[in-house]
Amino acid sequence: MGGCTLTGALSVACFIPGAVTVVHAPKGCAHQTFSMLHALMNEAETRIVPEILVSGLSDKDVIFGGEDCLRQALDRAAEKKPELIIVVTSCVPETIGDDCLAVCREHPYAERTLYIPTSGFLGGSAKDGENAALIGLSALAEPADPVPGTVGIIGEKNLESEVEENFAEVQRLLDLLGLTVSVRFCRNAAVSDLRKLGTVSCFILRDGRCADAGRELGRRFSRPVVGGFPRGLSGSVSFLQETGKACGLSAEKIESAVLQETKYQKKMLERFANLAGSRVCLGAEPFEGTLTAAREALACLDMTESPNGINVRLPFYLPVGVSGTVKMLYLWRRAVLHG
Repeated sequence: MGGCTLTGALSVACFIPGAVTVVHAPKGCAHQTFSMLHALMNEAETRIVPEILVSGLSDKDVIFGGEDCLRQALDRAAEKKPELIIVVTSCVPETIGDDCLAVCREHPYAERTLYIPTSGFLGGSAKDGENAALIGLSALAEPADPVPGTVGIIGEKNLESEVEENFAEVQRLLDLLGLTVSVRFCRNAAVSDLRKLGTVSCFILRDGRCADAGRELGRRFSRPVVGGFPRGLSGSVSFLQETGKACGLSAEKIESAVLQETKYQKKMLERFANLAGSRVCLGAEPFEGTLTAAREALACLDMTESPNGINVRLPFYLPVGVSGTVKMLYLWRRAVLHG
């Protein structure tokens, strides 16, 4: 998703149930960002309208300082009696020198207020904003002894396509290891859920986009970090091995999970045996890593990649595990057998 750090931070922070997000910025910044989120909400069929307030910096505030605007916005947010107030900023408060942290700390609702410095375009890209929000929200959790058999997922996008289908595939693999997801940080997670972050035995990142947050959370809580969701068929096996090792499982337990997964993959691929011998053209890669997963599937099914082959569609997403690969293969079969 494009945009500045404000866009990225809001895509994480404004979907936390029980929280109110205060945007310290001119109205135009908040409107632009929320319009983008609203378009993605429609596409993702999200029915929840986030609770967002804007301080509404005016030209006068830009000249003389906007800290009073932030105080008033915090007052309005506190009247709603939320479990948490999250404050994010555009580049304007950074430029004019507002001390947003001091304002938040001095406010009567300070104990339930979390300031996340984002600084709009001065802070970087939307990805930087996502990482800043994840790192900032992790302050809600205290370090604790890990609960064996639990994991935390970091960085699922609230508005990404097929997010629940991808989670189901990850959960299927974790079930083979006997592991449970205790917190999805911050996929529609309530404030009470976010506080559990320090109790998990390892962190699993959604993808490399949240690598900065993963490094910081791993350091802060002294936990191992698995670098991403499984990519394709072999990725599912390596995911089991890496996650099992990170959670301290026995070699026998991991080997058993891998054996079960291998049998499952063979069974699922049997559905597409009639594609063997087909020559297909994969075309351009819409998403990094998709070609690798696609070529692996070709090899497993004895198919051939050729520029003169039948054009098949690569998905505009990275195939997560077996379910993502199977969905891609259904598209291929339709093209090969029915045109």
